[in-house]
Amino acid sequence: KAYTPMNENKAKFAKFGVIRQVIHDSMTLCNWVWPMTFSPRKDRGYKGDLSVEAQYMTAITGKEYTEESLNEEAERVIQLQRAMTVETFGTVDMRNEHDAVPNYIFDIDPDFKAFEEGTVKMDRDDWQTALTMFYKQFGWDETTGAPTRATLEKFGLSDVADNLEAKGLLPA
Repeated sequence: KAYTPMNENKAKFAKFGVIRQVIHDSMTLCNWVWPMTFSPRKDRGYKGDLSVEAQYMTAITGKEYTEESLNEEAERVIQLQRAMTVETFGTVDMRNEHDAVPNYIFDIDPDFKAFEEGTVKMDRDDWQTALTMFYKQFGWDETTGAPTRATLEKFGLSDVADNLEAKGLLPA
């Protein structure tokens, strides 16, 4: 209960966490054990091996994966999922129509200010900063939170971008 305001490193870590979650969900791996960020071995300095998921995927599919290529595949899944959410919601305004959190988290503990030790209370402006930084990490439109054509094309999803554009659901 001693949180700090949003910053670029938190945004990068959030992206790492989301990508890893998609990898684990896709491979049915348990997040309690994976990723292998830690090791019980003193001789390894207690450091794990984040390439284990890629090694696992290579062994199962026969296709050569690296940690980087597996992360790219997971991010492609995230981009497609986000585009499908835009289409399902029928709006590019993911910031206001999808990525909202309940007012409760901003209003709890009335005797505390956000970031004060002893509370998990969040600050509304900091949440908006967090969204903008998170969107930037994924190459989404920073105002709406919707994937851009350039980002979708980067992940080989031109057909998805075309579909969203035809429906008026691609950010300008």
